[in-house]
Amino acid sequence: MNNSNIFLMRKYSISVVRYDWPTNANLNYFWCSGSFLLVIMGIQLLSGIFCAMSYINLIKIHLYNVQTVSGEAGPLLDGFVCDLVRFIHLWGASLLFFFFLIHIGRGLYYSSYSKNPVLWSIGMVLYIVILVEAFLGYLLPWHQMSYWAGIVISTIFLSFPFIGEHLYSFLLGSYDFGDIIISRVFCVHVSFGFVILGLIFFHLINLHYVGSGNSFNSADSYGDFVFFHKGYGYKDLFCFLMVFFFLLILINWFPWESSLKENFISPNALLTPSNIKPEWYFLPFYAVLRSIENKMGGILFVLFLFFLVWIPIPAWSSCFDNVLRRLFFWIASFSFIFMCFLGANEPTLYCQIITLFTSFLFCLSMFWLKFFDYIYSYFFE
Repeated sequence: MNNSNIFLMRKYSISVVRYDWPTNANLNYFWCSGSFLLVIMGIQLLSGIFCAMSYINLIKIHLYNVQTVSGEAGPLLDGFVCDLVRFIHLWGASLLFFFFLIHIGRGLYYSSYSKNPVLWSIGMVLYIVILVEAFLGYLLPWHQMSYWAGIVISTIFLSFPFIGEHLYSFLLGSYDFGDIIISRVFCVHVSFGFVILGLIFFHLINLHYVGSGNSFNSADSYGDFVFFHKGYGYKDLFCFLMVFFFLLILINWFPWESSLKENFISPNALLTPSNIKPEWYFLPFYAVLRSIENKMGGILFVLFLFFLVWIPIPAWSSCFDNVLRRLFFWIASFSFIFMCFLGANEPTLYCQIITLFTSFLFCLSMFWLKFFDYIYSYFFE
C-alpha cells in the first residue's frame, strides 16, 4: 500500500470505523482487546438501560426490587428476561475490566503508549471514569456490603481541604444515607454512561488519526499494511464469538459466583462487616487506600500509579526485545495481581505492610520500565 495514501487516509478521514482502514500486518490477538471493549461497552449500555426500567429509588423496597426484578414496574419485560439482563450487566462489568487490564498491559508490554501520549491519556481518563461508574453501580443495589462501602468511600471527600465537608454534605443530602443519595447516585450513574461514550469517540478518533502500534515495535508506522477487513475483521469476529460463548456460560451456570452472601442482606447501620470487600476490579486500589491512614495520601498514591506512565518516552523499545524490561513488566503485573489478593483479605497490620511494599514494588518496576527506555535510546540509537 502506498505510504502517501495511508497518510492522507488517516489525516483527512473523520470516520471512526472503516473496513478499508490501513492496519499493521503484524498485530497479534492482544490487539483484539480494544474491539472487545467496544462491544462489551455497548452491551453494558443496553443492559443498563433495560435494568433502569425496573429500578425503584426507594430504600424500603430497593433490595427486594433488585433481587426479584419481576418486571412489574413495566410491561416491556417479564421476570426471566429481567434476570437475564441483570446477569448480563453483572458479568459484563467483570469482562469489561478484565479486557481493559489486558488492553493496558498490552500497551505497556509493547510500548505502544509512547507512540501517541494523547491517546494513552484519553484511555487512562476513560479507565478512571469507568471505575467511578462501576462503583456507583455497585452502590445501587444498596445491600449490606455496598452500604458500608459507600460509607467508607464517601468519607474520602472529607479529606479534601476547604471544600471537603461541603462536598460530603451535598453528596448525602441529609444526615444519613437515604433515598436522596440513592437518587443522586442513580442519576450520576446513568449520566456517566454518556460521558464514557464521548471519551470512547475521542479515543477512536485519535487512534485512527495516528494508527495503531505493532507487535514488532517498529518506529516506522508506514511499513507493511493490510486493510482492516478482511485482515482483522474475521479475527475480531472469531474472538467476539468466543467471548459471547464464555459470557453465556457465566450467565447460565455461574450467575451468582461473583456475589458475596452480604449482597443479599439488607443494610444494617449497627452491624459492621468483618471485612468490607468490593468487586475484584476495585481490590488493588481499595488495598492501597486501606493501607494508608491518611485518605488524601492514599488518593495521591493511587493517582501516582496512573500518572507514572505519562512520563515522556524518547525511544521505541519494548518488552518484546528487551529481557530486563520484560522482567520488570512481569514484576509489576504480579504485584498488581497480588494487591488484588491483599484487598480481599482482612485489614491486619501484616496485610497493610505487605500492601505498601507491593505497591512500592509496582511503582519501582514501572520506573525501571521507563529507565530502560532511556538506556535504550542512549546506547542503541
